[in-house]
Amino acid sequence: MLRSNPFYRARLHGVRGWDDFERLPFTTKSELVADQMAHPPFGSNLTHPLESYVRLHQTSGSSGGQPLHWLDTAESWDWWRRIWADHVYRAAGVGAADRIFLAFSFGPFIGFWSAFGGAERLGAMVIAGGAMSSEQRVRTITELGATVLLCTPTYALRLAETAAELGGDLGSSALRITINAGEPGASIPGTRAAIETALRAECFDHTGMTELGPTGFSCGARDGVHLVESEFVFEVLDGELVATNLGRWGSPLIRYRTGDRAELSREPCSCGSPFAKLVGGIRGRVDDMFTVRGINLYPSQVEDIVRRHPEVVEYVIEHRRSRQMDEVTLVLECSDGATPAEQLARELRIALGVRVDCRQVPAGTLPRSELKAKRLVRVD
Repeated sequence: MLRSNPFYRARLHGVRGWDDFERLPFTTKSELVADQMAHPPFGSNLTHPLESYVRLHQTSGSSGGQPLHWLDTAESWDWWRRIWADHVYRAAGVGAADRIFLAFSFGPFIGFWSAFGGAERLGAMVIAGGAMSSEQRVRTITELGATVLLCTPTYALRLAETAAELGGDLGSSALRITINAGEPGASIPGTRAAIETALRAECFDHTGMTELGPTGFSCGARDGVHLVESEFVFEVLDGELVATNLGRWGSPLIRYRTGDRAELSREPCSCGSPFAKLVGGIRGRVDDMFTVRGINLYPSQVEDIVRRHPEVVEYVIEHRRSRQMDEVTLVLECSDGATPAEQLARELRIALGVRVDCRQVPAGTLPRSELKAKRLVRVD
């Protein structure tokens, strides 16, 4: 890799062993974006000739920046599939007898492509939900007897809402497990409880990144996310998860700053996993912090409280600067004529120690997404 990978050749110069690891520079997403812009379209983080790569994916661009293109060799893609089959699915109790429905568009965003491959490796029946409306997905899940649902936490609740609009109930379907990724929700108690109540299925979390790989999974204890330490080197520095992948040598990442907030624990888990755990899963993005009256807050703290109210169908957090002060408004869309704004404002004030204004909008006002929901909206 030192000889053939232009991106890391200079960075790894002089490295002779493990003792040098902590002296290596961090890798950041902004550096990768700049590299791909300077060496389009794939950048210089390529260890092999282009003909050695068999798959192309890209990041979602949900943060508003330039999406990254990322390449995999046959070996590195099999590494993705193996982690899903041996760790993510196994920890959730998914086996060959299951019928796995992926509510995902199957575009260039990596999304659940690796979950699809992992399910094939597992020997389970895979049902692709691409190019379907929410209504079609609800009907397909019910008619084909899907037992496992993979989607974002937000979209799991959207499918439950859609089923109710159709006069049905996904909770009476064959679904028994949901594996949710793309947002912290499945590790947020309020959101996890809302999903499990709506679908009457056990909800598990999964973490990963297009450019990095499948990093973690929740187990039966469901009090955090185990890091797949057999396939990565993980560090938590100043509350941020930093990772080095060990199975993707065609486009490796060394000491990659993920931008994810995390708290690491090595306390033994009741599931028996030897892997360290991120307590409460990914807590949110480092750059998603906002300040209200001098108190630092994250969207996940608000979400945990909001999701305790099943009448809240959708919500966003509006953040603005007014007269050199940060102000936040929680915008709510509710069902059945419910008006929980006043009660929610009271609960948020008690739990967070600051006043958060709540405003209710008519049904159908807020956008829906099957990928990552944008909860924090900066308002000029």
